[in-house]
Amino acid sequence: MASSITSNGVGHVAEALPILDEVNQEIRSDSEDRAFWWEAMSGTLATLLQANQYSDEAQRHYLRWFYKWVPPALGPRPINGKPYYGSWLTHDLSPFEFSINWKEKSRKQIIRFTFEPTTKQAGTATDPINQLGTKEFMNTISKDVPGLDLTRFNQFLEATNVPSDGVDNAIAKHPPNFPRCRAVVAFDLEHSGDLMVKSYFLPHWRALQSGIPAKTIISDAVRACNGPDGLSYDGSLDAIMSYLSTFEGQEDAPLAWLLSNDCVADTPGMRLKVYILSEADSLTKLNEMYNLGGRLKGAHIAASFEGIRELWYHLFGLSGSDLTANDKVCVDKMKCVFVYEMRSTHGSEPDLDVKLHIPMWQLGKSDGQLSEVMASWFESHGHPDLAARYKSDLNKALYVSPFSSFPHLIVFSSSWPKS
Repeated sequence: MASSITSNGVGHVAEALPILDEVNQEIRSDSEDRAFWWEAMSGTLATLLQANQYSDEAQRHYLRWFYKWVPPALGPRPINGKPYYGSWLTHDLSPFEFSINWKEKSRKQIIRFTFEPTTKQAGTATDPINQLGTKEFMNTISKDVPGLDLTRFNQFLEATNVPSDGVDNAIAKHPPNFPRCRAVVAFDLEHSGDLMVKSYFLPHWRALQSGIPAKTIISDAVRACNGPDGLSYDGSLDAIMSYLSTFEGQEDAPLAWLLSNDCVADTPGMRLKVYILSEADSLTKLNEMYNLGGRLKGAHIAASFEGIRELWYHLFGLSGSDLTANDKVCVDKMKCVFVYEMRSTHGSEPDLDVKLHIPMWQLGKSDGQLSEVMASWFESHGHPDLAARYKSDLNKALYVSPFSSFPHLIVFSSSWPKS
């Protein structure tokens, strides 16, 4: 077992991966691009699967499936260290992100990954903003993912589409340093071997081209999912849009960021998610956005926010005895992503679960320091086994972007469900 130390405070430890070795003996790469992406990603995936105690059968299944579909969908490999098509999916410009789904009431963690499928046409005159990559990929894998349904995917893709004659205008208006993604996909790798597929759509390209606000594009797309039987998302959506309207004309207004769906057959109560990027540099400001200015009430919202308060205090070393702690600006102008998960109902009241994504790279700490903070959080919340191996797991799985010298950055997603 070899090891090395990186500048971010985390050692990179190479571990024996017998299942990956077995799969590598089976494959014969048909292109240099595919070989590049497989070499760049497979070790991390194999390490995460092994460290999180997936069965040997599940590890083989996921590694084989990954090799078959994902590397070809990442497009051409970087050229002279620069991405062929820079989508800015992640902070370090990687087109790919691994994550671990931790739930306080579950003993098992689920491995996930997210990426923007890309083709050789991306960034060319044929497809300047990569509107074809995700659709081509989803259509291709549909025959190999049981239960995959693209009805909502196609609906949302069309709602955020930029007409070909408006692409140049949208590019001219595109802000510098703003993500270029059009649509991305994510996969939850269940221990059973079943894949849970989700899709995410950024409305800003369509907003730039059409002049229609991103929040309106999202709102219209969600309302189009209301059912003929009276089930609708209106109560939840009205609460979100009503709160966003209170920021009209303000420079620091929350930004309608993403629209997301699960790629399964439409059923009563099917969930949709709206992502809002908002400034949240104090707990008081975070709470205001979390409960939509008081529009979300009840025991569930209160209990959920209490869990977030505990995490916030843990991250920033705040004390419950300090009466000013909630108002302290922990990282000036820090922004978080609020995820409003809604299900269709017959009522007019909002039915929302809220999740919070905290971009850890804003905290000014190394991955090593952050892993220690998170390990102590897991320890204090009933997962001593995960706490004990968390930093070493990160050491083993450390993924370094092919595009830069920066290591893969941690994003912690927190939610407290009703059950």
